[in-house]
Amino acid sequence: MVIAEFAVAYEVARWNGLFSPASTTALDLYAGGRVWWQRGDLDITASGTVNIFDLTFSRVGVLSAEKEVAWIDPLVGARIRHQFAPTWNAVISGDVGGFGAGSKFSWQALALVEHEICRSRAITWSAMLGYKALSVDYSQGAGLSLYKFDLTMHGPIFGLTARF
Repeated sequence: MVIAEFAVAYEVARWNGLFSPASTTALDLYAGGRVWWQRGDLDITASGTVNIFDLTFSRVGVLSAEKEVAWIDPLVGARIRHQFAPTWNAVISGDVGGFGAGSKFSWQALALVEHEICRSRAITWSAMLGYKALSVDYSQGAGLSLYKFDLTMHGPIFGLTARF
């Protein structure tokens, strides 16, 4: 399974010194999409032997199936960023999507702490650690060809961020 997101964000408000004189807090709104791709493979091998008097019957059978599905969910969301030290940020964000265009409905919630580890002229690198929840309700087809994916995933998240 691959889940990829793309979005454009716009800062709608910024407050300086909200919690301490050197801190800044910003509110962003964003819109974009979440691409889902899944592939499943199933292989079953069965063999059997039947002995009747001096006759032996052997048979080997293989059953295999493969399914691939992909869709794109439009999404809209909001994010609050708080810089509590020059290289440290806290981020809380959430979005909703799907709206019947891809899945019936999807949502995401994320809270993380981010630390800037390296800065060059063009790129700022940051390490992040947090917690994320992602839910989707998707279905296509009917009857024997029905594919339904209704799942909520959540857990810790860590990674690197590059800002251009």
